[in-house]
Amino acid sequence: MKEVVGDRPIAGARRLTLLALLAWFGAAAGAGALGLVNQPGRPPLALLGFLAVPALGFATAYKTSASFRAFTETIPLAVLVGSHLWRFVGLGFVLAWRAGALPAGFGIPEGFGDILAAAGALALLPSIRRGRTPRGWLLAWNTFGLIDLLSAIAVGVLYSQGPLGLLGTPSSNTALMVTFPVSLIPTFFVPLFLLVHVLTFQRIPPPGVESMLYTNALHGPSPETGISGRRVSRDGAGSRANADFPG
Repeated sequence: MKEVVGDRPIAGARRLTLLALLAWFGAAAGAGALGLVNQPGRPPLALLGFLAVPALGFATAYKTSASFRAFTETIPLAVLVGSHLWRFVGLGFVLAWRAGALPAGFGIPEGFGDILAAAGALALLPSIRRGRTPRGWLLAWNTFGLIDLLSAIAVGVLYSQGPLGLLGTPSSNTALMVTFPVSLIPTFFVPLFLLVHVLTFQRIPPPGVESMLYTNALHGPSPETGISGRRVSRDGAGSRANADFPG
């Protein structure tokens, strides 16, 4: 079942999303500065909260709000993919490993994993900007990027100084990752970009379907809904237009 969402509800959803992101960033910065994320010997409850609460809020908004779903469809695919260029920060993890500040078991796989994810995003951007994105390459990159972030969380906890830090030692652990301002990576950027990966999956058409993806900033308004509205399914699938996905 389809429904049309006008520009005003979409603008409202955009404002609320930006406010939520600012509040999330502020909470992550405050928790990091106060040392609430870095508590050796204790379960990583603060980290769990910064992962679970945004994910629950996103899932609830996406399921229940047509205006939020419509807003997410106005985000150009080039922005969703290109925003992952920040993951060249993985070079810092490799350098931290070389300096002895991070264990090899974390710095090498997670550092190079982020570098590969960022390089893949950079490689995909030209085809996305041309409006002809190979579906298989986008799907492979998005899957790899998602797994890399999940791996970073799991491996980071295993090398932590908490009760789940089975691989960590007093001289080789991930304490750096929960020390402000680096703590913003696991409490804000990693969970945020997990959600970006989820949104990207929503924009990839099913196999064998020649679908067109609406990327507003690159191609203008949807031909189905015109300038003032966007058609969104109640189940969250959304209408898609304006970028070919060759098989």
